[in-house]
Amino acid sequence: MSNDWVVGTKDDLAAELERVTQRDSTVLAWTARHDDEQIIDAFGVAPDGLLSGWTIGVKDVINTFDLPTERGSPIYKGHRPVSDAACVAMAREAGAVVTGKTVTTEFALFTPNITTNPHNPLHSPGGSSSGSAAAVADRQVRAAFGTQTVGSVIRPAAFCGVVGFKPSRRLLPLAGVATLSYAFDTIGWFTQDVADSATMFRAMTGSPTPEQNLNHKVGRYLSHQWEASAPETLKVLDYSCEALAANGIEVVTIDPLPHLESVFDAANTILHYEIFRVFAWERTHHLDLISDLLQKMFIKASDISHDDYLEAQKILFSARLAHEEFMSTNHFDALLTPSAPGEAPLIKTTGDSVFNRVWTALGVPTIHLPVHLGPNGLPLGVQLTGRSWCDKELLLIAMHAESTLTAT
Repeated sequence: MSNDWVVGTKDDLAAELERVTQRDSTVLAWTARHDDEQIIDAFGVAPDGLLSGWTIGVKDVINTFDLPTERGSPIYKGHRPVSDAACVAMAREAGAVVTGKTVTTEFALFTPNITTNPHNPLHSPGGSSSGSAAAVADRQVRAAFGTQTVGSVIRPAAFCGVVGFKPSRRLLPLAGVATLSYAFDTIGWFTQDVADSATMFRAMTGSPTPEQNLNHKVGRYLSHQWEASAPETLKVLDYSCEALAANGIEVVTIDPLPHLESVFDAANTILHYEIFRVFAWERTHHLDLISDLLQKMFIKASDISHDDYLEAQKILFSARLAHEEFMSTNHFDALLTPSAPGEAPLIKTTGDSVFNRVWTALGVPTIHLPVHLGPNGLPLGVQLTGRSWCDKELLLIAMHAESTLTAT
């Protein structure tokens, strides 16, 4: 990984602003945005740092002091926080210019919002970080923050064809981010390539540049949910494994792991139990402004007992320990898995998070790598999942994999 980074120029900024002018009415990635003159002025006075010359979009569940945070809900229409979320403040400190707030689904859940897929407006950009993924994919902004509770960074990255990175759980502060699930919520981001994602990681963590290592061992893993994979997903996974193996990465096929079998259902229990409590105020005071889909989720969640929740947490705790031991004992640097069942579905849904829930629940870092277009001309790619707190190592593997997939 190079010590250098690519600084954005005024020409880059002009191209992004023009792109918004041309495409905003189709992609609909933004819920609030500074006008062009404000962005140009901010670009000229931003501090020097790792993100100098970068433009950044911010998912609309993440606070900004200078723009509303409405959380995809009429309940919070016009809400103006008095401060930036910690991640936004760190990005500005590193030289980034926040251009606007990107569309999220209602409360970062699953009800589709207005954003379309930049590759085909009839198809979904994914959720819940819909606008962030679409804005980066359409080159309206260099990078964008998202959040992931189940699959809300990886899945939109897959559908829109960009790099999406979710760090280890609790690595980055959630101060100023609207909570969905206090067990799983994690800040992530979208970029055009792994190098930019690694630069974002350095800016957010203060991490030094690690030494490159090309001796990697990766497991090909479909999981217990493999039947959800479309044929084109299996093909892109096989293609990626062959490309990696041809370029010096050891690839080993792994059968579904017994210690992960119960994680999917346990994570679902934990998520529903916590969401019901997180939204106690909204349920009590503004139920009429909450979508029917979310109200049905509340009804289902109300039946989950405290004992159910504790049992699910115990299952998850054991699975995390077992998975760390499995990865360490077998010397795996990462697992290569599907990011999504297939290409982006039609816009009436945000898609299925079936291949994201387990990894988010484990708390491990994950990254989506675009590979090529599928039979419908929409992006397909793969997901690399690493070991907890080994984010730098996962980014190095991802960079190696990206160069290999690009070369082929």
